[in-house]
Amino acid sequence: MNIAAGIADETPMRVLIVDDQPIIAEAVRRMLLPHPNIQLIACNKGSEALAKVAEVDPDVILQDLVMPDADGLELVSAYRRNPALARTPLIVLSVKEEPSIKAEAFARGANDYLVKLPDPLELIARIQYHARANRAQKERDEVFNALRAELDSAAHYVQSLIPEPIEGRVRTRWAFVPSASLGGDSFGYHWLDENRMAIYLLDVCGHGVGPALLSVSVMNAMQVNALGGADLGDPGAVLSALNEMFPMSKHNGMFFTMWYGVADLSRRELKYSSGGHPPALLYTPGGTDKELGGNEDISGPMIGAFSGAPYGTATTALLPGAQLFVYSDGIHEIMQEDGTCWPLETFLANVSEEVRKGDGSVERLIARSRLIGKRTDFEDDVSLLEVTFE
Repeated sequence: MNIAAGIADETPMRVLIVDDQPIIAEAVRRMLLPHPNIQLIACNKGSEALAKVAEVDPDVILQDLVMPDADGLELVSAYRRNPALARTPLIVLSVKEEPSIKAEAFARGANDYLVKLPDPLELIARIQYHARANRAQKERDEVFNALRAELDSAAHYVQSLIPEPIEGRVRTRWAFVPSASLGGDSFGYHWLDENRMAIYLLDVCGHGVGPALLSVSVMNAMQVNALGGADLGDPGAVLSALNEMFPMSKHNGMFFTMWYGVADLSRRELKYSSGGHPPALLYTPGGTDKELGGNEDISGPMIGAFSGAPYGTATTALLPGAQLFVYSDGIHEIMQEDGTCWPLETFLANVSEEVRKGDGSVERLIARSRLIGKRTDFEDDVSLLEVTFE
């Protein structure tokens, strides 16, 4: 059986042998002659090995350990210190058979170890195995990098739809931290008339471009009032309309949670509704914090899951100086050191504590979540919106 069968159409595999004995390189070359898909390049000076590797960009390196002008083990370490060579397959080809030498070679980053000269069938099989694995990894890296660029572009697009912070009778502050795999968070606010402001935040299930696009579609429908005539001043009616417009059966099984509120400054009241979303928190100076949504009767199921699902509307007083916090669950669904999830009640208590310290509560809450999770990034998108009513 020809070991090279099935790979004849591949681009030739480049193998670089670093060995000070030309006779060894020649012997290896003769072993590879029946396999034109393997191209051998020789370097007989250890001092030139790093430059030669950079020039050739081999699929596999065959590295001798004993050379007059270089230490083969040090070269193995040098390859691995170079980011461009950190994952290039490296087979040590040496006369040394001591287990301690083999262990040291593997510890420094070698992928394989052969005592020279090995049987041609074994050498060729190992070269092909490592070369194919290396090329497959490069292909995966290219796909990942393309996907990463696509996710970054989608994240920037989602963020471009979020309105800028505003000042005046209503002041907004917010943070949007997309996860590495990008979720489906979006949020916004806009005036319905001179006294009423709509405030909303949604979180689409799953990660990737698909959830982000669904999130953008919902945001666009909200901002141009394309809800089939639903009254944007009635939160329950808004969620009911969205539930019928975006059934998960027509959106690849995706649903979303959403909190929607309307602040009426002339009436000093806040109407709100929730579709499977964590409760917002309303802080009133000198008063008691109030959770809006959550397990209350007005909280219906996630949007898109069930046609005809009911969504009620609740109303609460909106006193001067009140601050509203709306967020996605990525900020509190974080694993603690003991393996348990950070309780929502603890997060809400932190919100209550931070808001009493004055400006900067959004940034401090993001920092707290990062501290709890012991990481700089998040596993899910994190959105946090603070609205202050002067």
